[in-house]
Amino acid sequence: MSSVYQSVAAWRQSLESLLRLGQSLPDPAWGGPTECPRWTVKDIYSHLIGGEQWMADGHQLPEQGYEAWVAAPVAARRDHPPGQVLAELRQVYELRRVQLARQPLDPDQPTQLATGARMPLSQLLKIRVLDVWAHEQDVRRAVGQPGNLASPAAAIAGDLFVASLPRIVAKAAQAPPGASVRLTTRGPVTIDVAVTVDQAGKGALVAPGRSATCHLTLGWEAYTRLCCGRGDRPEPELKIAGDRALAERVLAHLTVTP
Repeated sequence: MSSVYQSVAAWRQSLESLLRLGQSLPDPAWGGPTECPRWTVKDIYSHLIGGEQWMADGHQLPEQGYEAWVAAPVAARRDHPPGQVLAELRQVYELRRVQLARQPLDPDQPTQLATGARMPLSQLLKIRVLDVWAHEQDVRRAVGQPGNLASPAAAIAGDLFVASLPRIVAKAAQAPPGASVRLTTRGPVTIDVAVTVDQAGKGALVAPGRSATCHLTLGWEAYTRLCCGRGDRPEPELKIAGDRALAERVLAHLTVTP
C-alpha cells in the first residue's frame, strides 16, 4: 500500500474511533475541558467537522484568514446539542470517505494547508491524520478513556514529529555545529533517533550513537503531548543526560502543531 493510502486508512481508523467514542459519551461529558486551550470535548468535534468540510470542499486558502477559519466551526456549534454535532461529523466523514474512495489520489498533487503553506497532497493527508489523532487523544484524556496510542495514525504522527527534529535542534534550539541530540521514547511507540548539526548549522537525522551531546528519554504519550503543545513537562518520566541546557532548549521547542 502506498503512503498516501496508508494515510487514508489511518485517518479512517482514528475518525471512526472518535465517532464510536462520541456515541458512548453522556451529554455532560461533552462540556468537559480538554488540554486543547479553551476547547471542550464538543468543541473538538466541531473543529474536526470544519477541517473535514474544508477538505471536502477542495482545501482552498480560507478567505477569512487561518485563525478565523479555525474559530468559525467551533463558534457556530456552541449552542448545538452533542448529538447534532456528532451526527454532523459522521455525515462529513462519510462524504470524505466516498470522495477518497472514488477519486485516484496523486501524492504529488500541489496543495496547501489552511495556513497557506504549500505542500504535496501526500503531506497534507499526513497532517490531517495528525490533526485527527491529536484531537482524538485530547478527547480520550478528557473523558478518561485512553486508547489508540499505538494506532496507524499514531505512527504517522510520530514520523511527522521526528521529521521536525532537525529544524528544532539546529534552528529553534540553536545547537552549535558538531552537537548531537538523541531522543528516545518508551511505551506503545518506541522512537530512538539522533540529530547532528553540521558546520553550516544544518541539522540532519542520523542513527543514534553513544556520544550524543545530550540524550532525552521520555514516555511516548508524554512526547506526543509536548509535540502538540499539551500539558506540562513530564517531570517524573523525563530523563536528561549530557548538556542539560541544550536539552532544555530542545524541550522548549518541541511543539509542532499550530
